[in-house]
Amino acid sequence: MDFLNVAAIVFFLLVWVAVEPLMAAGWPRRNDSLSVDMVRVRAAWMREVLTRDNNFIGDAAILGHTINSASFFGSANLIVIVGLSGALFMEPNYGSGGLIAMFAAQDPAWFFQCKVLLVMATLLRGLSDFIWAVRQINYCLAAIGASPSRDEDRDIVSWTNALTLVLNPALRSFSVGVRSYYFTVAAAFWFIGPIPFAVATILSVGVLIWRQSWSDAAKGIMAIRKLLD
Repeated sequence: MDFLNVAAIVFFLLVWVAVEPLMAAGWPRRNDSLSVDMVRVRAAWMREVLTRDNNFIGDAAILGHTINSASFFGSANLIVIVGLSGALFMEPNYGSGGLIAMFAAQDPAWFFQCKVLLVMATLLRGLSDFIWAVRQINYCLAAIGASPSRDEDRDIVSWTNALTLVLNPALRSFSVGVRSYYFTVAAAFWFIGPIPFAVATILSVGVLIWRQSWSDAAKGIMAIRKLLD
């Protein structure tokens, strides 16, 4: 593997490892980041769960929809991973047609398989997060169902904090799984070459940061968080 490919893969791995904890902390806009603002919004949601008149049916439906979404994404990831795994057990036929044959004609089999493994690794990361999100959301449903009714003596602040501590990691895992697709797209550009690979990594992270901090959705959530404050 030449220097450009080594530099590109090291750059990708550093960005991939660093971006999640940075975004969880609110980087690059600590006080106006979608990730940070949603923590406050979810806490307000759990307080409403404890104080509104109905009996959690709407909240259970919202979380059930999230479980279905995470299950769908996880199933899609698994199907793609199984499809890609076939490329690891066969000799690439560079004489056949196709885009990969055009761009990767000079690659030896082991190098081609390394690229496939990187794409699979990003998908496996997402699959793991989706599976964990489904399990945690089930815990959320049980916790909400176990919370006391309005007629019972309860500490609203303590119950709100406890439910939020269960809910936030669950929905954060779902978000991390969705964000893994940005890195899957970037990893696929390695088939074209190291420079497109590095550029795709920068662009993918740039789009992700913009959507987390400056998109219309981020601005809307920021406005809601300010109203809650």
